[in-house]
Amino acid sequence: MKNKLTQIFVLHFFNDGFLASIILLLPFIAKDLSLNLTQVGILSSIFSLSGILISLPVGQLSSRLGAMKILLYTVVFYGLGFLFTSLSNSYLFLFFSFVIMSVAFGAFHPISFSLVTNLTKKEAQGRIMGDFMATGEFGRICLSGFLSFIAFSIGWRQTSLIYIVISIILLAFFLTAFFNNKKEGIKNDDRTNKKNINFIEILRNKNFILVLLVNFFDNLASSALFIFLPFLLLNKGINPSILGAFTTAFFIGNLIGKMGLGRLTDRFQNTNVFIVAELFMVIFIISLAYSNSIFFIILFSIVLGSLTMGTSPIRTTMVTETNEHHGSYEKVFGVSSFIASVSSALAPIILGRVADLYGIVNSFNHTAIFAFLAVIFTYLYGQNKKLVKESTE
Repeated sequence: MKNKLTQIFVLHFFNDGFLASIILLLPFIAKDLSLNLTQVGILSSIFSLSGILISLPVGQLSSRLGAMKILLYTVVFYGLGFLFTSLSNSYLFLFFSFVIMSVAFGAFHPISFSLVTNLTKKEAQGRIMGDFMATGEFGRICLSGFLSFIAFSIGWRQTSLIYIVISIILLAFFLTAFFNNKKEGIKNDDRTNKKNINFIEILRNKNFILVLLVNFFDNLASSALFIFLPFLLLNKGINPSILGAFTTAFFIGNLIGKMGLGRLTDRFQNTNVFIVAELFMVIFIISLAYSNSIFFIILFSIVLGSLTMGTSPIRTTMVTETNEHHGSYEKVFGVSSFIASVSSALAPIILGRVADLYGIVNSFNHTAIFAFLAVIFTYLYGQNKKLVKESTE
């Protein structure tokens, strides 16, 4: 565990696992505290909102305090959040508890992405980033897999206490590793920036702006797809009892895509891999929307799961290469996470409205359009990257 990259992977496992767990506790909390669905929706949206509010300032903060220290603070905030949740007797206090946890969630990803980038060789960046993202998926299924059974058996307050104990053990373990590394002279200050650069200078980078547009439209196409998949299936008359099979298929696709496409990115040009993957995504979104065969719908769900989540490590390599000349990755991924959070917040609103007005199938047609826009901006980025390379040669 002296390997810093391994430490970040482990923290990602627990970060995403904690988030999935608190969301799965909500039905039990809502029943006990008599919350309505609007209140449940607001509590769930806090985590997306945190990404919008925290991504930019945390990038600035981590460049001063050190990125690993910030990641350790996220464990503290999760522990406090679960503690306050276990003590909650009202919606207002529960709202405060979720805000505490959302600080940890909003801070973790921009910082961890920058750390993984700094600690990874360029030729292996797609593979490492894909594996890193897949670790979060494993955390979600492992930590939350038996949560419903546990919460039903002992209650959500007692289940929250279990997560407090996990947070304390995790924090103690990493603090021990942190101080042992310090005693042995291993550098723990992660401020590895080659150049001190501000947000205005970062946003003057035309290639980075194009990558942000790719991130925005790809995330707009993929982030809400999983939310509306059950509604599409019900619209096709599929038995609600087998909806779990489709969501499991989607999750399997997530793992395959993140690990597989990340590796392809190391072997081939990232823009080419992204364009091919995104075009297939357009085809399979439309195929899923109009198919009525259960076999093909499950197949399309697996493929879409791999494509929608699999493009994440590819986009990350684009963010990295547009800013490798200065290496201020904490701030860069802060901006990137901000844009992704805005897109994630807008996607369910836009697609939900389209579904209400024109039907769920047309909602999926719109996700295909967003994916195609991501292809266009990726092509423009690739062409601009070639021009820059030719001019420097």
